[in-house]
Amino acid sequence: MARPSSKKTAAPRGRSAKSGGRPAKSRPARRQADAASTSTPEAAKGQHGQRIGVLIDADNVSHQHLPTLRRFIGETPISAARAYGDFHGRLSGWRAVAQEWPELELVDQRSYTPGKNAADMRLTIDAVKLMAGANPPTTLIFVTNDSDFTPVVEDAKRLGVRIVVMGERTHKALRSTAHHYLNLSELRDRLEAEERAKSDPKAALAVLAQAIRELTPKTKAKALALLDQFEKMLPDVRFGDVRPPRPAAPAREPKPVREPRERRGRREERAPKATEGSGQDYRDTPNLSASQQAQGKAEADQRRAQLQQRQDIIDALVDVATGLAPEGEWMKVEFIKKFLIQEHPGLEANAPRYAKFYRMLEDTGRFDVDLRGSTVYARLKPGADGPAPAAPTGA
Repeated sequence: MARPSSKKTAAPRGRSAKSGGRPAKSRPARRQADAASTSTPEAAKGQHGQRIGVLIDADNVSHQHLPTLRRFIGETPISAARAYGDFHGRLSGWRAVAQEWPELELVDQRSYTPGKNAADMRLTIDAVKLMAGANPPTTLIFVTNDSDFTPVVEDAKRLGVRIVVMGERTHKALRSTAHHYLNLSELRDRLEAEERAKSDPKAALAVLAQAIRELTPKTKAKALALLDQFEKMLPDVRFGDVRPPRPAAPAREPKPVREPRERRGRREERAPKATEGSGQDYRDTPNLSASQQAQGKAEADQRRAQLQQRQDIIDALVDVATGLAPEGEWMKVEFIKKFLIQEHPGLEANAPRYAKFYRMLEDTGRFDVDLRGSTVYARLKPGADGPAPAAPTGA
């Protein structure tokens, strides 16, 4: 019989050879189990008047937990809220979610050296700076699963800072060092259950039964049996409206049928009238007939002649406009009217009546008027603050 060759066969590439030449079986990486919460949300929130600093290790926590974290914090004042990681790479999903939380600052930190986590270093440095600041937070929330932050948590505790750690698979060393540890998945389920309980009576009763069960000693077998019976009956409980039904409204009598009215003939369109003595200028009233335009022009000429005889009004207008703006500069007509009433009260007594104030400025001969949309502007003409021109003679 031929002797077997003593030359060993080389192990396949990528596998380690054990004694005897057998290749080792590759085992899948074992996922660390989720760590249950060691505290309640009520205890972790603390008292009113505290200042919270939130430091998030985005490399180890999913951005899907941000809404849960924000609901947990609520209206508590935040001195700093920061997340650390490479947000232009695999963590780009954080940028969209962070827009719904304006207080959260994304600290983009890239790792330039393999094996060195620059984001963890930056988070640790910022935690030290926050504690050494002039107004340090009273509570620091570390959102991470990494045990590398255990030393900085221990230093913060020695300085009197309250520490809350949040995560899912957080290392035992970090969980035991913090004052409170909350599992983010459990916290999300708890907050959602509380939200449902606000509108669902069954959910509220289920939460109450769970709280009673937590407070009931295990030696109270009868009480626990009653709780079991209550929880079995709860799905079949029906909640009805206990208010008495409203009485039916009495039937209304039908309304009498009205006979249709005869249609009136179409009214003849009338041309607008130029109101005499109202101060309305014919140039501001469209669709006037030829006779109405002639009558309106005569009234406008009469008002202009009356205004030229009131030198006190013209001087007051020029005086107000000179105080508002230099000569040649445009100003709003409403300002001239406002200051005229304030500085010269009662001047309009026995004055010609004008429906539009800027028409009075035009008739003085001292102002240029410009209509810009719905706003009217005016300016003094050159030499308007000098002696008044002679009043026109004739019609």
